[in-house]
Amino acid sequence: MILEDTLGCEWAISRLLIISENVFDALVYYSHLFPLVIAVGLGIFVFLKNYKTLVGRLFLALTIAFGLWIFSDLVLWSDPNPNHIMFFWSLTILFEPIIYILGLYFLMVYANGGDISDKTKWTFLALLLPTILFLPTKLSILGFNYTNCDREVIESLLVYYGYFVELIITFWSLIFAIRAYSKTPREKRGGLLFTVAGVLLFFAFFASGNIIGSISENWTFGQYGLFGMPIMFAFLTYAITRYHTFSIKTLSTEILVICQALLVGSLLLIDEISYIRIVVAITLGVAILLGWALVRSVKKEVEQREHIEKLALDLEKANARLRELDQMKSQFLSFASHQIRSPLTAIKGYTSMALEGDFGEMPEKIKGVIETLDKSAQSLIVIVNEFLDVSRIEQGRMKYEMSDFDVRKLVEETVAELRPNVEQKGLKFTFDADVKHDYRVYADQGKIKQVIGNIVDNAIKYTPSGSIDVKVSRTKSTVNITVSDTGVGIEPDVIPKLFSMFGRAKDASKTNVTGTGLGLYVAKQMIEAHRGQIWIESEGKGKGSTFHIELPAKN
Repeated sequence: MILEDTLGCEWAISRLLIISENVFDALVYYSHLFPLVIAVGLGIFVFLKNYKTLVGRLFLALTIAFGLWIFSDLVLWSDPNPNHIMFFWSLTILFEPIIYILGLYFLMVYANGGDISDKTKWTFLALLLPTILFLPTKLSILGFNYTNCDREVIESLLVYYGYFVELIITFWSLIFAIRAYSKTPREKRGGLLFTVAGVLLFFAFFASGNIIGSISENWTFGQYGLFGMPIMFAFLTYAITRYHTFSIKTLSTEILVICQALLVGSLLLIDEISYIRIVVAITLGVAILLGWALVRSVKKEVEQREHIEKLALDLEKANARLRELDQMKSQFLSFASHQIRSPLTAIKGYTSMALEGDFGEMPEKIKGVIETLDKSAQSLIVIVNEFLDVSRIEQGRMKYEMSDFDVRKLVEETVAELRPNVEQKGLKFTFDADVKHDYRVYADQGKIKQVIGNIVDNAIKYTPSGSIDVKVSRTKSTVNITVSDTGVGIEPDVIPKLFSMFGRAKDASKTNVTGTGLGLYVAKQMIEAHRGQIWIESEGKGKGSTFHIELPAKN
C-alpha cells in the first residue's frame, strides 16, 4: 500500500516496522539483519554456557543492546510514520553509549576475572547520565523535517555527545587492554588478545560508520560499520576454539557451519554487482577465519581423541595386569595365612598346656618365657585371622551364618571376657543396657562378637588411663552399641581414613605397636554386610573417642 503526503512523497506502509519497499537498497537489510542474527545468536549461545558468570551476562546484555540498536535503525529506513521515526531515532541515540559502556565493562570483567570497582561503575553512569537526562529534550531531537521526502529528523547536540562518549570508551578500552595484557600470565594472553582485538575492532567499525555517516550524510558508507559485530564474532569464535574463552570447552562444528551458511546465503539479498563485490570480500574474509578455526578445532579434537584412545588401550592393559596381580596377591595372602596359622596354633596349644602344668612344674624363669611366647602367639593368631578375613572379603568368600540372638547378652559376654585385660591396666569398666528392651537381631553371632571384641580391645589398647563405657540401646528399628573411652582420641582429619585398609592414626604405633590397621576395615565390611553402620566420633587428640555400631533390629 502506498501513501502520499502533501508534498507528493510516496511511502510504502511497513510491515513489522522493518519490512518495507521504502528500503530501496538491499545492502541495508544485509548490513542490519546479518549482524543482528550473529549478535543475538552468539550472545544467547555464550550466555547458556556461562549463565552463572558476570562475563556471560554482560556479553548477552551487549549483544541485546546492539540488536535493539539495529532494529531501531532499520525502522528509520523502513517506516514512514514520523512519530515512529522520532521515537526510534531517540532509541539509537540512547543505545549507542550503552553499547560502548557494556563493551568496556565486559572487557574489564573478562580480563580481571571479576567485577569492576564502584568508582568505575559511577564513571560509566556519569558518562551515560547526560544522554538519559536530555533524551526527552530539544538537546536530543529538535523536530521532524516535513519540507522534503527524506524523512529527516533534526538532530541536536546530544547526538554528538554520544559520538564523544564512543571515542572516550574506545581509547579507554585501548589503554586498558595494553595494561591488562602486560599483567596477564603468558599462557592466558592469547585468549585475551583475540577478545580485546574483537571488541576494539567492533568499536572502531561501529563508531566510524556512525560518525562518518552523520557528518557526510552518506549513510550507505555507514552500513559497513555494522560489520564490526561479525568481525568481533569471528575473533571470539577463534578465541573460544583455540583458548577456551568463556569456559566453553569446544565450540560446536554445527554452529560454525550454520554461520558460514548464513554468510554465503545472505548474498541472495544483494542484486547490484557493485555491492556484491564488497559483500563477497567481507563474506570471504569472515568465512576464511571461521573455516580456519573450524579446521584447527576439528584437527585438535581428532588428535586428542586418538591420544585418548591410545591411553585408554594402555590403561585397559594396565588394569588387566593389576587385576591379575591383585588376584595373585589375594591368593598368596590366603595361602600364606593358612600356612602360618597351623604352626601358630601348635605353638599356642603347647604353651597353654605348659602354663597349665600338663608337663609338670617348671621354674619361674622358664614360666616367664613361656608366658611371653603364649602372648606373642596369640597376637600373631589375631593378625593372621585379620589377613584371612581381608582375603575372604576381597574374594567374596566371606560366609555368614545368620541366626536370631540377643545382642545385649552377646555384648555382656564379650565384656566379661575382656574385663581381666581392663582391670590389669587399672581402667574403670562399665556396661549399661536396659533389660526391658528387646535386643534381638538376625545376624552372624560369631562375626558380630568378633567386631565388638575388636572395638572394645582397641579401646583398651588406646586408653592409658581413665575409663571405658559400653552401652547397648534400642530404637524403633535398630539396636545400637556404643563403646566410649577416655583414651588418646582421634584428630578429625584422620577419622575418615581409619576404616580403610591399613588405616591408622599417625601416633597409633606409640600406644599400640602390634596393630595392623586391618581390624576396623574388617569390622566395617562385616557390619555393612549385615545392612548396619559403624562410625567414630572424637573431639580430637587427648579427648577420647566413641565407636558406634548400628544393626537392624529383629521385629
